[in-house]
Amino acid sequence: MVNDGDRRPARDLSARELTVQLGEQLSRLVSAEIALARAELFASARQMILGGGLLGGAGAVAYSAWLAFAAAAIAGISVVLPVWASALIVGGGLGVLAGLLALLGRGRMRRGTPPLPMTTDSVRTELSELATATSKARHRAVADHSRRPARGQEVAR
Repeated sequence: MVNDGDRRPARDLSARELTVQLGEQLSRLVSAEIALARAELFASARQMILGGGLLGGAGAVAYSAWLAFAAAAIAGISVVLPVWASALIVGGGLGVLAGLLALLGRGRMRRGTPPLPMTTDSVRTELSELATATSKARHRAVADHSRRPARGQEVAR
């Protein structure tokens, strides 16, 4: 087993030691990535909760104002038309506006950013580095193996 205090170059380690070291490093890497994702989600969720609360309050006030404007529009049109007709006109206009806003909102929701951008980038980078290191180690092992004498043959001294 390879201790962290016993740092030797990878070319001096046996395949078993390299495998153990890879497992330990992979375990630490996965733990670190999970911690990063958790921290990123927590920070994002906290901001979303605060923003959602503020938007909820603003929505309640805006809804009250909207109702007052709708009542004023109905009252204004009722000077010329019966109240039921003016309410029908204002209600129809508000329904069309609500449908338009719903379509625009749905389009914006589809363009949202992918979740956990920092974690995704970090994992991609580390996997790329791991693939590069593994490839180099494999090429080194093949080169070292080809230089060793076959079993049973001794090197003349």
